[in-house]
Amino acid sequence: MACAGQSSLDGAPLEGFSPDQRAYLEGLLEQLDLTTVFKPAPAAGAAAVSVHGTPLEDLCSQEKWKLERPPGEWWPTLAEHAAADRMPEGGDVFMFKHQGLFNVQPAQPGFMCRLRIPACKMTADQLGGLGSLAESIAGGYAHVTTRGNLQLREIPAKHILTLLETLADLGLTSKGAGADSVRNITCNPTAGFDPQELVDLSPLGVRLHHAILNTPSLHGIPRKFNIAFDGGGVISPLADTNDLGFAACKLTDAYLAQHPEVAERAPDGVVLRILLGGITGHGDFAISSGFACYVDDAIAYALGVLRLFIEEGDRTNRKKARFKYVLDARGHEAVTLDAESRSGVALLRLPEAATEPRGPIDRAGHIGVHPAAQSHQSYVGVALPAGRLSAEQMGGLAELSRMYCGGDVRLTVWQNLLLPGVAEGDIAAVVAGVRALGLDVKASSFATGVVACTGKFACQYASAHTKESGVSLVKHLEERHELDRPINIHLTGCSHSCAQHYIGDIGLLGASTADGREAFQVYLGGGADQDQGLARRLTGPIASDDLNEFLDGVLSAYQDRRAPGESFLDFTRRLDDDALQQAFAEPVAAWGPDAATSAPSAPTLEALEATP
Repeated sequence: MACAGQSSLDGAPLEGFSPDQRAYLEGLLEQLDLTTVFKPAPAAGAAAVSVHGTPLEDLCSQEKWKLERPPGEWWPTLAEHAAADRMPEGGDVFMFKHQGLFNVQPAQPGFMCRLRIPACKMTADQLGGLGSLAESIAGGYAHVTTRGNLQLREIPAKHILTLLETLADLGLTSKGAGADSVRNITCNPTAGFDPQELVDLSPLGVRLHHAILNTPSLHGIPRKFNIAFDGGGVISPLADTNDLGFAACKLTDAYLAQHPEVAERAPDGVVLRILLGGITGHGDFAISSGFACYVDDAIAYALGVLRLFIEEGDRTNRKKARFKYVLDARGHEAVTLDAESRSGVALLRLPEAATEPRGPIDRAGHIGVHPAAQSHQSYVGVALPAGRLSAEQMGGLAELSRMYCGGDVRLTVWQNLLLPGVAEGDIAAVVAGVRALGLDVKASSFATGVVACTGKFACQYASAHTKESGVSLVKHLEERHELDRPINIHLTGCSHSCAQHYIGDIGLLGASTADGREAFQVYLGGGADQDQGLARRLTGPIASDDLNEFLDGVLSAYQDRRAPGESFLDFTRRLDDDALQQAFAEPVAAWGPDAATSAPSAPTLEALEATP
């Protein structure tokens, strides 16, 4: 604590500490929730200063950093770091994230750059350009993320201006891709060619993306914020896991007959139901309080929600800074109506009975060849091992898109990509081209549904190697089991839950055993959309080296005990907590936390990719 005659950490720098050291100490104290101990007393007669009603002295360190130099004023600092080939330290690490630049050291050298691919749509030239960029100044590969996005890795500090300038030349950006920002806006990846969709919402996703990027007041919000648009297509964007979701729904004929004013504004009978508060890592799905908006009012309403969050989000406690806690404090209906007032749009009060049921979601629809809405056309879903693409594969897929897809490429929240608009006569050539790149359009029930965050090989927060474990697990289970439908396995390295382990049929959360080995906590029975529900913990920690054998036993127990045709999700959902433990007692006893095992270590991701 500051002594007499010294400044506190929240005032001028302590004597003997550099600005970087001070920033580091402030961040450490914030993590330990000790910053309040060091708050200085306000000067006598000083005017009160606040940020959206929060006194300046009560702000957490991150809010003070944003106030001192907003996210939009960091280009000179980026240039300085590039010229000196220097990575950021202390509070600058946090602020660089607003530019999409993540210092992931010591887990991996250099920066990770997360892009923004609004509405999950990109062009062949963009994909090919990113492949060249990955080859020339990054690690030679990219990862598709769980927000239909891309990340480049192993970027030296000296190349960050080249990176950002080249992204701009490609019509892309990384601005606002991290820290306290609205993250990549997602849509159905099949938007515009989906035989089932009610409306193509991808133009709204793109327009909202640009509205946010070009509004300075919408940067540096209290904490991150996720938005998704679901037009009702066969591949889900997981709208109910977002802070704000818009879900297209078809009004019944009876409702339209009773409300001619609605029929006039929505002649096709389609409106957007509003979902608020999804954050599965905190145990919540986005829910509707019975409100909807017209399609052309969605952007204005989204901006109203964001302005409300900016004013009312907690700026003192990072653990309570998400939108969920505004909803918890005020209630969904009150927040919905407040945002209505701020946005200037008139919402519809819409009971469930006023709309038709949503069309079915194809859990395997993002892999393989599927018919498009356009006559004699299909889209091709390409399976990517753990979401990884080499620079050569990016260039090859870009060329296939130019030749056969009109330059269109789509990314999915399932960490793969789609090649749309393939004519019937070109399907064989596209499939052959994909396979020539070492990829495929077919995947097992396990590979189709595996999702993994970056994990320990390149993330300082992760406790386990998620991608390596996921690829190894898929290969192991494919050799021993054959299922008639996909089973979603979500591997996430830490409690941030970037891979959303709570919504997996099987959710795996990085952990450590008592003797310090990498491990996973195991959860079962999660789902989203029409399968909405949080997974329940089965057991853990299961050592990573034992994970394959353990889940082999779990799948065997399921297949032995299930009713004919019963899915893994339905099987686990019909069991109460005690019955769930009893059903999988054998693998838990053999491989659980108290079992002494010595299975061989899991191979590296590079070794697995090299395996025929």
